[in-house]
Amino acid sequence: MTPDAALERRLVKIGWTAGLVAVAMYLTRTLLPLPDWLGTAFFIYFGPVLVVAFLGFYPFLARPRASIPALLATVFGVIAGAVNMMFAVVQLNNLHTIRKYMRAAESEAAREAWIDILSGVFTVQNGMNYVYDFFLDMAAFMYAAVMWTHPKFGKIFSILSVLAVGPHFVMKIITFPEPPAEAGLFDAGPLVAIWFAIVLVQVGRNLGWMDGPESGAR
Repeated sequence: MTPDAALERRLVKIGWTAGLVAVAMYLTRTLLPLPDWLGTAFFIYFGPVLVVAFLGFYPFLARPRASIPALLATVFGVIAGAVNMMFAVVQLNNLHTIRKYMRAAESEAAREAWIDILSGVFTVQNGMNYVYDFFLDMAAFMYAAVMWTHPKFGKIFSILSVLAVGPHFVMKIITFPEPPAEAGLFDAGPLVAIWFAIVLVQVGRNLGWMDGPESGAR
């Protein structure tokens, strides 16, 4: 086993572990009543964990041969993770700061003014969330392109990826700048989460493939 091959195998395992952590953070924060500090930590650091997951998945996608879709999938996924953290930090900072001013307001008129300001700055966060969703969806579409001929995914996974992420992507375009759920449609984000979970399970089922002979590797 060459040093590069050993590094790739470790990277895939680290990426898979990071993917598990990301799914756990998403589900517990969504479904469970967490302490404020823990919920905040999961909200902020979900993005960096996602970056590690997408980086770690790259050697798996690029075996037996590297491709432009595999590279783009990784780049788009990394950008999505970075933007997610930016979105989370900006949102929490705005909420903390403006709510502090609202509590300190000396009149109801001043408090209403701060509420209006908060509504205004939330448009910035909605824009960041759109960018995050765009790059995550594009990463999924690039994954679908790779999966079509990948020995451990195949056409079924490719089609499922498009079916899971397509509605999310299309609805975001149709209702922009409003989020789909606020425009009378529904939030298709959970479908994207299901897609990620499917990828995670399939990579996990085939971790041993990365430990096998290097014949056929790129």
